[in-house]
Amino acid sequence: MKRNPCLLYYAAMLLFHWLTVFPGQAQTEKVPSKSNLFSSQWGIGLNVSTFGIGGEVIKGLGPKFDVRAGYSTMNLNVNKNMDIQGNNLNLKGSLYTGGAHIKVNFNPVRWFHLTLGAATNRTLLSVAAGANGDLPYEDLNVKPEDVGGLKLLIAPSWKVSPYAGIGFGQTLDRGKRLGFSVDLGTYYHSVPQAVLMGGGMLAPTVNQRNMTVISKLIAPYDWWPVLNIELSYRIF
Repeated sequence: MKRNPCLLYYAAMLLFHWLTVFPGQAQTEKVPSKSNLFSSQWGIGLNVSTFGIGGEVIKGLGPKFDVRAGYSTMNLNVNKNMDIQGNNLNLKGSLYTGGAHIKVNFNPVRWFHLTLGAATNRTLLSVAAGANGDLPYEDLNVKPEDVGGLKLLIAPSWKVSPYAGIGFGQTLDRGKRLGFSVDLGTYYHSVPQAVLMGGGMLAPTVNQRNMTVISKLIAPYDWWPVLNIELSYRIF
């Protein structure tokens, strides 16, 4: 049987072309370009935590790292009238928390991650007390404006607080659009600072002795525990 020299020639050329082109194609598939690194693995998240309610933008860097940047805020208010020994007093309290944050996740496995980061800490606790009406004092009835009031402000010493925590789930799911995670961590804001203000008959209450007592009471609370629940959506 005679061999066709043209057929052998085209087969050899096809084999040579495949051997020279395929390694380059394989290398291109294994090493992603810089444009692909920043044009993929983007997502947004909504979170509810003990530091506030907010959202964030999430950027995945390969299969192991996520960078998260966002903002959270929470505002709780209490306004309550109290009867103490026949005297009608008004108590007002407010708690503001939250701030901008940036965090980096390391995902050693699919369902678990370690997190480090920091946040601008706008936490402020305010408590104010005053009289709702006249207060009896010996044979007199003292008007509320003469009684005065007290106000206590407590804020963190550090306005930027470092964060460390662990998490379960994925803040940015590589295989699905939706992701879900639960984080447990803490912010460190150092020993809180307190400011006590008073007026009227209660002005003498604002003294160094009472400030020392308040400072000792709040000194152990230099950490802010965080429980964060997040739902995310991968856009790209």
